Amino acid sequence: MTVFSSPILTLLIFLAAQGLGAVLLFFLGMDVTTFSLIAAGVNILALLCCHLFLHNMRLATAFDASLIRWRPAMLAVAGGILGAISISILTDNVELPEAMKQMSLAMSHNLFGLITLIIIGPISEELLFREAIEGEMLRRGASPWTAILVSALAFSTIHFNLAQGLYALPIGIMFGIIYYKTGNIILTSLLHIINNGIAAAQLNILGQDIDDASFADLFGSKPTAYAASALFALLCIALMTRFWRTYRRRTSTSESQ
Repeated sequence: MTVFSSPILTLLIFLAAQGLGAVLLFFLGMDVTTFSLIAAGVNILALLCCHLFLHNMRLATAFDASLIRWRPAMLAVAGGILGAISISILTDNVELPEAMKQMSLAMSHNLFGLITLIIIGPISEELLFREAIEGEMLRRGASPWTAILVSALAFSTIHFNLAQGLYALPIGIMFGIIYYKTGNIILTSLLHIINNGIAAAQLNILGQDIDDASFADLFGSKPTAYAASALFALLCIALMTRFWRTYRRRTSTSESQ
């Protein structure tokens, strides 16, 4: 099997699970609780299929906090947050499809929706796109940047809309770098949870007024917002570059055997 078999099969499993979710929603209805439970369920189903049939997850190391060198890892955390802000400013004018926006608004006011958005979604996506795709490609001998870019492209594509796809691609590259250097999904999951948590809080607080909020208003004007985006991007690149050059990954017992 080639290094690309894992991402292809993982994506097929993910799409099949999403298709099953669409069928269930068609028969069970589209209320927010049902939608949230099905969304969580199909992600968990995809994880189980990848783990049990493809065997492309190493759960023992995926959540092993002892692998992380926490002080230098904070460079990546800071860089990831600054990068997310920069990308948010640049994609501020690209709107979500109306149906997705309305469902996201509803989920931000629903307990099951919040759990799916903030916890289950981020962790399951990190397991699928970083551990099952990038990790398995690395284990099969793919170059680091090939594995990082393939997982980021897959992560971007599965959002199925321009607004989230444009945002997810650079985020996926940053998360891929962090995963490659640390060997697990703890930091990427933390950043993913923070990102989704902030988005859910904005939806919950602003509601339908979310369309009227913009970074241009926050920074005073569009040129100032774009200048801030450029500054945050430069800081992000500097921090991630230093993280890449200086971080030395620890090796787990299972990896060294």
